[in-house]
Order: sequence, then C-alpha cells, then structure tokens
Amino acid sequence: MNTKAINISIWIIQILMSLIFVIAAGVKISMSYAEYVQMMPYAKDFPALAIKLIGITEILGVIGLNLPFLMNKFKYLSPMAAFGLALTMIGAVVVHLNNNEPFVMQLVFLGMLSLVGIYRYKQLKQG
Repeated sequence: MNTKAINISIWIIQILMSLIFVIAAGVKISMSYAEYVQMMPYAKDFPALAIKLIGITEILGVIGLNLPFLMNKFKYLSPMAAFGLALTMIGAVVVHLNNNEPFVMQLVFLGMLSLVGIYRYKQLKQG
C-alpha cells in the first residue's frame, strides 16, 4: 500500500472516530444523568459530574485530533489527542469488563485510535 493510500485510510479512521466521539460526548453532555443511566447502565457506577467531564474530555480530544491539521499548526496535538482518546477506551474496556458487558467495540476503537496516534506521530518525526 502506498503512502497516499495509507494517509487517506488514516483520515477516514480519524473522521470516523471524530464523529463517533462527538455523538457519544453530545449524549453524555446533553442528557440528564437519570436518562443516561437508563440508557447506559454502567454509568450508575459514576457520579453525574464524572459522566459530563468524560463527555467534555471527548469533545476536547476530537478538537485536538483535527484542529491541528485544519489550522496547519500545533501538529503535535493530533497524536497526543489520539492517544488520550485511546486511554479513555482502555478505561471503557475496564468498566465494561467489570460490569460483564460487551467490550469488543471499545477494543476496536482503541486499536483505531492507537493506529491514528502512531501514524500521526511518525509523520511528525519525518517533518
């Protein structure tokens, strides 16, 4: 696979992850705690403020993932944001494991975000 095809693939993954996290964050931020717990039973293990803060963190991660390339500045933020979002997926896997809930999707997201982070980091190193 050539470099251009890889770059396009990474952008597709990055955009897909951004959309997923914007939607997930929007739900966490906009729903009441009671509604969110009803929809996502794992949330009962966390205070309402923690759920809102996770949503805000996800939004900041999406901004950090994409804004550097849109502005052509601060490119180091993109791999950092990808790895930061990957860390949230590690936390999500642990939470879902503790609640005997499916966690394959979180593992896939973890892998995709790690791939984006590694690729964007390598791009920085190459100049």
